[in-house]
Amino acid sequence: MVEIDGYKAVPLRVTANVEHCHSIYMKEHFIRLMDPNKPKGRTLFLLNIPPYVTEKSLELFFNRTGTVVSVTFAEKPGKEETDKWMQNITEFSNKEPPFKFKVAYIVFKTTNNVERALQINSIDLYNEATGDATIESGMQLWHSQYQLKQLDVAKTQKYINEYMADYDEREREAAAAAKNSEADADGWVTVGKQGRNSGFEQKDTVIGKLEEKLERGKKKKELSNFYTFQIRESKMKNIIELRKKFEDDKKKIETLKQTRRFRPF
Repeated sequence: MVEIDGYKAVPLRVTANVEHCHSIYMKEHFIRLMDPNKPKGRTLFLLNIPPYVTEKSLELFFNRTGTVVSVTFAEKPGKEETDKWMQNITEFSNKEPPFKFKVAYIVFKTTNNVERALQINSIDLYNEATGDATIESGMQLWHSQYQLKQLDVAKTQKYINEYMADYDEREREAAAAAKNSEADADGWVTVGKQGRNSGFEQKDTVIGKLEEKLERGKKKKELSNFYTFQIRESKMKNIIELRKKFEDDKKKIETLKQTRRFRPF
């Protein structure tokens, strides 16, 4: 088995009698910054994964060496690269994972599974009993990708029906909660079509709160200094008040001067 810069190079075989194989490089995953999705001692890191290799095929193969918890791809090594690989991809979206060479993170259940995986001589993505490949490539892969792009009407309709049934159930629960709700802090109760609660509670405290709320609402509705003439009048009134206050202060000072008993001169 060839080892290059700490990576073990193993051939990737999709058939039993293949002569020229693609090489994959693997080692135990280790970084200084801990990643809960790639735990230390239980994660195998693979480089140079071809575009046609799937997570399921790697999971089936490495399950022979130990229980696989997860298999994730990324365009390049990095903590957040796996999230970018699957970004904005949903069941019925038009976006697909990038079809390019990639890296893989294989998380095992126990630590000794990684050591056993590093002892393999090749990654065989085919059924040993029948010799059939567990992945698609070439024209077969292109045909499958084309078929996947076609909308499955039955599947889409099923998804819509399930979503609408869940939505209707949420609406029924909200309506039932509204019928049985109690008065809030302002004394309001959501009125339903049925039920004994048909409005707010007729209490003095509740009515008082409502009246205060209405008064506050009226004050908020009154606009002050909104129009141009209001601003101009406000400025004029302010100037007049300042002049009046200035004249009053002058009179007070004169009065103090006249009533002052101590006169040094």
